[in-house]
Amino acid sequence: MKQSFKTRIKPTLNPLLYGAVLGLASLNAHAQSSNTNQGSLTPARAASIATSTAITNTIVNNPFGGFGVYRYRFGASGQNGNATGLALAPNQNSDANTFSGGLAGSADFSNWSVWATPVVSQFKNNVAPNTSNGTVVLGLMGLEYNFDDRLISGISLAADSTNSNTTYNGGTYKSSGLTVSPYLAYQVSDAWLADLSAGYGGSNPTTTVGTSTGTTNYTRFFAAAGLSNRIEMNKFTITPRASYTMYKDSLDGYTSSTGTFNSALTTYLYQTKVGAQVSYDAKIASPFIAAHQILNTWSASQAGTPSSVYSSTYQLIAGVNASKGIFYGTVAYQMERSTSQFRLYGGLRF
Repeated sequence: MKQSFKTRIKPTLNPLLYGAVLGLASLNAHAQSSNTNQGSLTPARAASIATSTAITNTIVNNPFGGFGVYRYRFGASGQNGNATGLALAPNQNSDANTFSGGLAGSADFSNWSVWATPVVSQFKNNVAPNTSNGTVVLGLMGLEYNFDDRLISGISLAADSTNSNTTYNGGTYKSSGLTVSPYLAYQVSDAWLADLSAGYGGSNPTTTVGTSTGTTNYTRFFAAAGLSNRIEMNKFTITPRASYTMYKDSLDGYTSSTGTFNSALTTYLYQTKVGAQVSYDAKIASPFIAAHQILNTWSASQAGTPSSVYSSTYQLIAGVNASKGIFYGTVAYQMERSTSQFRLYGGLRF
C-alpha cells in the first residue's frame, strides 16, 4: 500500500513543483528584464539633460551673460586684431565699434559664425529604486546664422561619453553617442530673449551586472522652449527665466550574455522650470547663484515602471563664470531633491 501511495502522488506532485519553478523563473526573468533597462534609463537621461542644458546655456548665456562657449564670427575682427565673439547687443543704440561681439550691424561682420565648447557633467541620482552616479563628457560645436540682429538660428552637433555606476544593482552603464540639435534665439526686446531648441540622437550603451553584459540601442529626443529676462542693477544682474522641456528616452530590448531578455522601455519626462539667476560682475570672475522650482510629469511604456524623478522639486545652482583674454571657464554645482550635479565648461575664445 505504501508503494502504491507513493506511486499515485508522484506524477501529481512533480507537475505542480515543475509549474511552480517555471512560474518563479518567469517572474524572476520578468523582474530582471524590467530592472536592467529601468536602471539604464537613469544615466541615459542624465546625458540627455546634460546635452540639452549645454545647448540652452549656449543660446542664452552668450547673448545675455557674455560667457559660455568660444566662437568665431566670420569676417569680424576686434581690437588688436583679435577675433570678436558673438553676443546680442544689450540695446539698439550700442556702438558696434565699442561693443565687442555685438549684433549691432556692421559691414565688417558676416552673418555666419561657428562655436564649440567642451563640457564635463558629474551626476548623482539617489531617487530609489534605480539609483546611479557617473560622469557625462560632452564636446559640442555649432554653426549659426544671424538674421537682422534680432534672430539667431543654428545647428549643433554634440558628442557625448557616459560612464556611470548603476548603484542599485552594482552594475555599470557605458556609452558614446551623438546628438544633432537645431535651435533659435529671438531678442524680443532689449531685455527679453526667447529660445527654442530640439535634439535627436542616440548611442549603443553596454551594461554590466555581475557576470552579465549586454549592448542595446538607445535613442533620445528632447525639445525645449524658454523665455529669459535681463535686469541690471549696478554690478548685479538678475536673469529671471521660465522654460518647458520634453525628454523622450528609449532603450531597445536585448538579450544579455547570460541569456536574460531585457524588454524595450521608453520614458517621457515633461519638465516646467521657473526661477532666476543673480550674478555679480567682478571683471575677470562673475560668481552667480540661481534658484528654480521644477514640476515634472513622467510616464513609461511599461506599466509599473518606477519613476526616477519627483513630481515637484527645487533646484539650486552656485558657480563662477570667468574670462581672461582668450580663456574662459564656468564651474557650477547643482542640487535638487535627491540628486546633484557638478558641471565644468572651459575653452578658448578666438
